[in-house]
Amino acid sequence: MRRRVRSQLVSLAISFGLGPLLLAIAPPACRGGGSAHEAAAGPRAPAPKAPGPALAPLVDRYRLAGCRDRGAAAYRHGPRRKEVAIGFDDGPSPQTQAFVEMLERNRARATFFVIGRLLSSRYTAVLDRELRDGDAIGDHTFSHPDLVRSRGATAQLQRTIGVVRALSGYTPCVFRPPYGSYDRVVVRDAGALGLATVLWNVDPADYSQPGTAAIVRRVLAQVQPGSIIVSHDGGGRRTQTLAAYPRIIGALRARGYRIVTVPELLGFRPVYVPCVRLCDARGVGLRQLPRGAVIEGPRSRFDAG
Repeated sequence: MRRRVRSQLVSLAISFGLGPLLLAIAPPACRGGGSAHEAAAGPRAPAPKAPGPALAPLVDRYRLAGCRDRGAAAYRHGPRRKEVAIGFDDGPSPQTQAFVEMLERNRARATFFVIGRLLSSRYTAVLDRELRDGDAIGDHTFSHPDLVRSRGATAQLQRTIGVVRALSGYTPCVFRPPYGSYDRVVVRDAGALGLATVLWNVDPADYSQPGTAAIVRRVLAQVQPGSIIVSHDGGGRRTQTLAAYPRIIGALRARGYRIVTVPELLGFRPVYVPCVRLCDARGVGLRQLPRGAVIEGPRSRFDAG
């Protein structure tokens, strides 16, 4: 049986021309239910399996191409463990690179929820740097409407997915509704596109520019195990937010928190594809793939060409 499966894999590999079809390496992601308003992710996924001997020589590098969500719930927080996820909304903007550099200096990761109409080739390098650093990219719609009133979630989210993929080769799996406005229909439409709806349970209202000290104080007063924090790298002048986060990150670590991306917090499995392009800084070997990684073959929805 094992020999027959290996033979089929090799035949498919040859037909693709690359042989990366390690789609059979990892089991498909499970989809579970949960509250329509608040859900926590399940247990962590298993480690990726190595390819069989016949496939091992065919692919030696992979790049992060997206993630797989779990369930059809709207998430306000993750599991109640000592982890916190920071989300920056309303970018990209001319300030986004400074946020990326701040995270690098503080050895932290975040999730950038981007607005599709703001994306252009001028931000290709920033997106690539975010992914290289281990940050995640989320969908914040194409033009930032209230999706409950506009009833155009599918088109708004699809357009942003398309632009993100074209510029970065990455397919988001998390989505934050503008103004936190969502309902069952929005969650359903997002889920049909492979996007989990993500809200927050910590909001320092940094968009109102209350001062750096106030932003720090508000985050630290509200945070708890599994929190998702909302802040902004676009939509206005964000110097106060930028100045606040090194202090917030330091204080959270002093309390024993790990700082992770939203997909990591929720236990979503990262998806890798064989490295054909965008490989210079983002290609990794099989042994470097994170625990629970899924490997997709070419022509999957994660392969941007």
